[in-house]
Amino acid sequence: MRFQLSMLASVLCLLGLVCGCGGGDPLGRRAVSGTVTLDGAPLAEGSISFEPVEQSTTSSGAVIANGAYAIAREQGLPPGKYRVVINAVKPGTGLQMPEGGMPGDEVGTPAEELIPAEWNTESENFIEVGSSGPTEFKHEIVTKE
Repeated sequence: MRFQLSMLASVLCLLGLVCGCGGGDPLGRRAVSGTVTLDGAPLAEGSISFEPVEQSTTSSGAVIANGAYAIAREQGLPPGKYRVVINAVKPGTGLQMPEGGMPGDEVGTPAEELIPAEWNTESENFIEVGSSGPTEFKHEIVTKE
């Protein structure tokens, strides 16, 4: 009996070492925030996402409001390189459901992308999240010469 208790205690200690203390983040996620401007003005609303280009399988994103976005550490990004994708619907476009309407009753025009393809479908814009240091990024989108 004493041997079994000793063995059980050893196994539990080993599991504790392997699993950690439970409160940490094994990925080392970092909170990420920043600003997005379109032709020098804060982007009114849109979305931003970060797609891993290296070993990490963790991606994340946020809503952009009044030119700013923020991702809390719990949903943040582990250190690594990420492709930046920004989308925003051009004002006045997009189908709307009339009050009391049913699917298929939408009115309006299909949504048009406000942001150029170089920032979404063809994005080659990247950020690097380090294990320390700043995680605030500025994204300046220019559509007008």
